[in-house]
Amino acid sequence: MEMLFFTVLNRGKANAVLHQAKEYGAAGGTIFYGTGTVQSKLMEKMGLTETHKEILMISATDQLCDDLHKILSENLNFSKRNKGIAFTIPFRRWKPKDFEQGQEKTTNRMEPPYFCIMTIIDKGRSRDCVKAARAAGARGGTIIHGRGAGIPTDFYFPLVIEPQKDIVMIVTTKDKVTSIREKIISDLELEKAGNGIIFILPVIKASGLFENRLEERKGVTP
Repeated sequence: MEMLFFTVLNRGKANAVLHQAKEYGAAGGTIFYGTGTVQSKLMEKMGLTETHKEILMISATDQLCDDLHKILSENLNFSKRNKGIAFTIPFRRWKPKDFEQGQEKTTNRMEPPYFCIMTIIDKGRSRDCVKAARAAGARGGTIIHGRGAGIPTDFYFPLVIEPQKDIVMIVTTKDKVTSIREKIISDLELEKAGNGIIFILPVIKASGLFENRLEERKGVTP
């Protein structure tokens, strides 16, 4: 496995994409349910600020990722707004002998043009996270719901109540990643223990982003 391929789609699309990916050699995939944020004043006035989404994650080779980017961009019209996005994160199994033998290899031949910011916070704080990110230049984000697996915040004998969590996933360009990260940390006070965690993953290729559509209008191939 060389890469992790992610795609965020409208609800009901992920199974068909996974089936198609298997035809191209994918061994399988995992589907998460989430919500996408809507950046539209009209939709906000109507109270429709979130859309149902599916997040499909596939372990794949570099070639399979390229194939999937091309297929989805063409078949699902990623060049149009709110049709979905896809991105590739490099993945490599680390082995101590690689360093002992001086054979360390990089998973990417160039500086990544995009980054994926992952923020894990208590349920109910995801909108504040997205609001902070937008104030720093983000176009939006995808929210995945989960549960904490550490020490529970509440204990009612004989029941243990595990805290519910939101994972906010934001894909952005290199020039905005630092300002978005710092704004989220500041507004959500993540430097305080128990308020959440944030980490950043490199993205070596992305499709369907606002920046991709701008490049296509200018006649530039991403």
